Amino acid sequence: MRALALLLLAATLPASAADIYAPGSPDDPHLRVAEYLSRDSRHYSAIVELRLIDPSNEPQRLPEPYRWQLAENYLAFGLRDRAQAIYRQLERTTDDRLMLGRAQLRIAEFEYTRGYWAEARATLYRMRESLPQELVEDWQDLLARVLMAEKRYGDAAEVLTDLDNSDRQSPYTRYNLAVALINDGRAPQGLTVLDRVGRLVPSDLEELALRDRANLSLGWYFLQSQQGGTAKPPLERVRFEGPFSNRALLGLGWAELAPQGERVSKALVGDEPETDSSPFTTFSTLGVLLRPGFVEEDIFKRAGLRSFRLSKASEQEEEALAKALVPWVELISRDPMDTAVQEAWLAIPFTLDRLGAYTQALQYYEKAIGVLEEARRRMEAAKISIRQGRMVETIVRREIESEAGWQWKLLDLPDAPETYFLQQLLAEHRFQEALKNYRDTRMMQRSLESWSQRLSTAERLYTASDRPPGDATLLIRRARSRWSPPWAGLEIPLRAETALSVPGAYAGDDPGAPQLRPRLRLAGAPARFNGPAERARAAQQRLADLSRQLAVAGDEQSKLLQDMALVNLDGQKQQIERYLIEARFALARLYDRRKKGELNDE
Repeated sequence: MRALALLLLAATLPASAADIYAPGSPDDPHLRVAEYLSRDSRHYSAIVELRLIDPSNEPQRLPEPYRWQLAENYLAFGLRDRAQAIYRQLERTTDDRLMLGRAQLRIAEFEYTRGYWAEARATLYRMRESLPQELVEDWQDLLARVLMAEKRYGDAAEVLTDLDNSDRQSPYTRYNLAVALINDGRAPQGLTVLDRVGRLVPSDLEELALRDRANLSLGWYFLQSQQGGTAKPPLERVRFEGPFSNRALLGLGWAELAPQGERVSKALVGDEPETDSSPFTTFSTLGVLLRPGFVEEDIFKRAGLRSFRLSKASEQEEEALAKALVPWVELISRDPMDTAVQEAWLAIPFTLDRLGAYTQALQYYEKAIGVLEEARRRMEAAKISIRQGRMVETIVRREIESEAGWQWKLLDLPDAPETYFLQQLLAEHRFQEALKNYRDTRMMQRSLESWSQRLSTAERLYTASDRPPGDATLLIRRARSRWSPPWAGLEIPLRAETALSVPGAYAGDDPGAPQLRPRLRLAGAPARFNGPAERARAAQQRLADLSRQLAVAGDEQSKLLQDMALVNLDGQKQQIERYLIEARFALARLYDRRKKGELNDE
């Protein structure tokens, strides 16, 4: 039994022994912590944790799992050059071509979003020969976006069509193909692709928004081509409530009054499969909700207008007016800060004036002027808020601690007067990337402030003491009690001289004689101390220097964001002022004609 117990005990000993791991290996606890932090989008903290494994900053000497993790976090935090250097080392040693291909795609995506289009294109072309089959569609999509950003639409279309893989491409890629074809002068083919995207059955809200955008683009293209009849079907496929519904409502009204044009023939690209041609996949589209019978029988009553007979309009023109008013009346009930709503406020009185409803046109022009004046006032308030620097700080305040770096996204907008006007600008890469840079500088400044407080506490603990000063006499007595002379127990041999010598006749000490008295000399004062307090003080100075640099960088990014916002608001303000001039001129013209007795409503 004793032998059996010893065997069982021996069997359990390895489990209780400490784990042995190589630094940077999958078993390294620092690497595991970094993986957790990375999955939690805390890339800055993950980099700090990984650097603890390699204080000498020589990642090539550590295992591949460490290098992959370090490169991914470097890139996620926006340190592309450091990540790329590690990926180039891995390219010579790794056998995982799929993982390496994904890493190169992430670098190209980073370069594209930052506006480094030539570098992104070079990265994508460089990886073309060794591109894994699983990444072909992602590579096509990204390269096409880069080429379109450089306005090389023909090259982008060729990239998306030369592999005959349309059935595996995403709806976003097909939308980009349509835009590239239209801008390359191949409008019939591009419109066909765009129409297919506008008829897709969406699987999520993002695809639903893409379908609306495709239909809106298609409808307004036909409107600009004076083909109102062709523009109506795609505009009617847009959702009644959505990010593109206001522009679609505005376009529907103009489509009724625009020349109907001829039917547009389709031209196939040659790489798309046959799909279901039914455009209706939901009952919330404009074509369903604005059908006859949905609105009141008397559209003028719904618009707040009294009934009248349009004596100067033909029957066909009167019918077109009634149909145009349906979407516009719905549109003016929405937020007047939207430019589509503002244009609808002018479109209704313009149409009424053209058809002889002069009194109603006067009333609507007066209302439109009031709406536009309020929009201009709010625009000025937004500009004041931006100049005071509140906008950017308000946007990033709620996520100031986020360490997501380049992958951070602005998911919601604060309730501020300027954010509504800047929705389109806020979605652009140039604004988003500058906003990320500003947010990162603020996050790192807060990190430096936290470390500075910790170092200050450490220095204070090492330099300050609550103990009373010591008693010198007691300290000397205590030291002497523990001290013993170095010559204690030393045997001194003596020899007799045969003759006496006069004092001072000795040449010196006998070198062979034992040293009884230590030779002492005063030491110089130390050049500097390097204790914990001194090291904490030096680190605080370095942190102060870094904090000043971050403050300068943050101010530069804030100024850049402010300038972009003000330029955008100035453009919107000019549009509002043009609408105001048009409304006031039309109102003055109508008053002048009424004074002359030329207006006669029936």
